[in-house]
Amino acid sequence: MSKPRDIFQRLALREKMTVMARAETIRTLDDEHQKISNIGEKLTQMADETQPNPGVTSMMSLRSAQHYSSKIHEQLKVIEQRKGFLEDEISEERLTLGTALSRQNRAEEKSRQYHQNIKEEHQEKAANDIPRPNTRPNN
Repeated sequence: MSKPRDIFQRLALREKMTVMARAETIRTLDDEHQKISNIGEKLTQMADETQPNPGVTSMMSLRSAQHYSSKIHEQLKVIEQRKGFLEDEISEERLTLGTALSRQNRAEEKSRQYHQNIKEEHQEKAANDIPRPNTRPNN
């Protein structure tokens, strides 16, 4: 059977779980940010392609190009807002991750100190329990 964990080890374990959860959240947010950025680039390319060609064009093609261009620009605004939101969320999660990491490190250090103190106490007790040789006074 394994030896029981002290409170500091349990706290460190809990913080480790928090760190792992925050890291997973950051990975998910980064993936989503990357996908949104790729979509934004494609929409920008589409906006460039929908510009009417110079020369003879009909009224319908101009209206169609204007309609699609306005729709694309609306989506680009939505994407920029979403990217801003994701960047804010990522920075908040990184801050929380850093806090959890520092808490975990402090808990692990406290656990090491606690175990060192217990070890020293056991050594002192063992040293005090050792019978000392009788010394006879010289009469």
